[in-house]
Amino acid sequence: MGENISYALTTDNRISVIGENPINHAYRSQPIIPVYDIAGNFAGTQAPSLGNSQNAVAILERNRNNFSKTSRIFGNIFAELNFLEKFTARTSFGGSYSNTNGQVFAYPTYENAENTTYNQLTENAFTGYNWTWSNTLQYQNIFNDLHNVTVLVGTEAYHNQFETVSALTQGYYSFDPDYVNLSTGSGTQTNSGFYTEDALFSVFGRLDYTFNDRYLLGATIRRDATSRFTNPRHGWFPAVSAGWRISEEAFMDDVSWVDELKLRGGYGVMGNQNNVDPANAFTTYGASRVSSYYDINGTNNSIVEGFLRSRIGNPNASWEKNINANIGIDANLFNSKLQISADYYRKDVVDLLYNPELTATAGVSTAPYVNIAEMKNSGLDLSATAFFDFTSELKMNTTLTFTTFENEIVNIADGVSYFDQEARRFNGSSIVRNAVGHSVGQFHGYNIVGFWNSQEEVDAANQEAQNALNSPDAEYQSDIGVGRFRYEDINGDGVITSDDRTFLGNPNPDFSGGLNLEFTYKNWDLSAFLYGVYGNDIWNQVKWWHDFYSSFNGAKSYTALYDSWTPTNQNASAPIQETGGSFSTANVPNSYFVEDGSYLRLKNIQLGYNLPTTILDKVGLDRLRLYVQGANLFTITNYSGVDPELTGSATAFGIDEGAYPTPKQIILGVNLSL
Repeated sequence: MGENISYALTTDNRISVIGENPINHAYRSQPIIPVYDIAGNFAGTQAPSLGNSQNAVAILERNRNNFSKTSRIFGNIFAELNFLEKFTARTSFGGSYSNTNGQVFAYPTYENAENTTYNQLTENAFTGYNWTWSNTLQYQNIFNDLHNVTVLVGTEAYHNQFETVSALTQGYYSFDPDYVNLSTGSGTQTNSGFYTEDALFSVFGRLDYTFNDRYLLGATIRRDATSRFTNPRHGWFPAVSAGWRISEEAFMDDVSWVDELKLRGGYGVMGNQNNVDPANAFTTYGASRVSSYYDINGTNNSIVEGFLRSRIGNPNASWEKNINANIGIDANLFNSKLQISADYYRKDVVDLLYNPELTATAGVSTAPYVNIAEMKNSGLDLSATAFFDFTSELKMNTTLTFTTFENEIVNIADGVSYFDQEARRFNGSSIVRNAVGHSVGQFHGYNIVGFWNSQEEVDAANQEAQNALNSPDAEYQSDIGVGRFRYEDINGDGVITSDDRTFLGNPNPDFSGGLNLEFTYKNWDLSAFLYGVYGNDIWNQVKWWHDFYSSFNGAKSYTALYDSWTPTNQNASAPIQETGGSFSTANVPNSYFVEDGSYLRLKNIQLGYNLPTTILDKVGLDRLRLYVQGANLFTITNYSGVDPELTGSATAFGIDEGAYPTPKQIILGVNLSL
């Protein structure tokens, strides 16, 4: 029998590190704007021609007392019984309980070009728990010293429950944190709540067979039933695997430098239900002042409450299936001084749960998830570890990892070949297109092939467009002009239209890799880990603010000031600087914002020293280790932004809007054993 239990208390200051965050506004703020004005108040962009950025210090100060505190307790208890020599029964029960309460007070602002005139307090509380109960019975036996058989059957039950309540009100006369609470606001309090739960029950079995410690076979079958689906509720998911220990064959006896060589492969189907809402099967109704309340008498004071269909249910949604296949090889060579592992994998996602766009006649209803999309992934995983004993006191080991990844959308929905995301500030044009035949999250827009360097070039291009369209007023591209971007005519029709948008970059890397180094010399040890990615692209949205004067009058980059197009600088990086944006500069997504996001980063380095036993024995210690550690100390990259290591959603990532950079850290530590 055994158990473990843990408790964690975390506090979050509720300051965003993506999107509109202090780092983003610090980028955009003109350097002439002070933090405080002469009266000691926060300074900002209230005066003309200073842009629309906010005071980064003011954001931090006004969020000082906002918080989110989470208490979480989690643990596991198990019991195991061996009986009749060959049988083992095991039961395990584990779970977690968490409680979160938070508060956000939004201050009115006065110093900005775009101010918030109201004050508002929001308080919320979240409570959730989950548990998992597993029971297995295993039989293991060896027959005739050749046949090793292991059979396991079991069940697993899972339950999850989560609820939240929230309230907000406005109209506070004092902003003192000791005064501000829900009861002291003069506005009307608005309350809301949310509740969800789901459950999963599984039965499974596994058979492992080894012949002569040389040939390995495995088979697994499981039946999962979930409350998230109704018709059908359950799914069957099989898997098989096989292995061949080549090094155990007689023909390998004379190959002394091979210690272990194994060829293996597998095929299996896994079910996924986590990306669908537990209430997806049900059509639900709700109320909205905007969509379902109506002033029948037309007097503006006789509003009648109504309700509307807020969600369309899909009772026929079922399990999303991940079909996995892999083949690999493992090798230990030269007395295990060199260990190599290689895998090629293919993962197809079929019956992928996707919520297609509804027709306008559906109103404001949320679309249900349906099993219609399909995707495939493939790649190669390699790792190699080498051990070196230079002397009895100086030793080193190193591990190199290498991973490739290819992703392709095979199908989205009937009649749907793509869907766009992430419009940003491009007048409704999206910068991400997820399309059949392409990877998830690719950047999309107009490809720049240079600048219009003279009026003669502009006139010639317009003449070609007029001839192609048989129109005397036609332009090659909207807002064409000297010093502006020249876009590529993808379809070759002589004019730039939305049909000339193309894929500009891929945030998925061609490969990623890591290098881990460990040295020991007497009582000293040194370790380092480097990680890098290659071939990925980043959409640098910060350029929209910095490199164009039409993008508000905030801080401008060196590129805008010294390397923009002029008649004497036609090989510039940025277009001509103008007070107004246009289709031919910054008003539409184009390749100007796409950069190479490859990087190599020293993720961690640590130097340690173990005190010798002669000293430890005198002070009654088993072990005392002192160390100094550095994290993210340097990065090698061509990316012009602050940090190429970005986060994002599953279908829109690699977009930099001034994200909070990965911090550099220096840590001093002590490991002590009594």
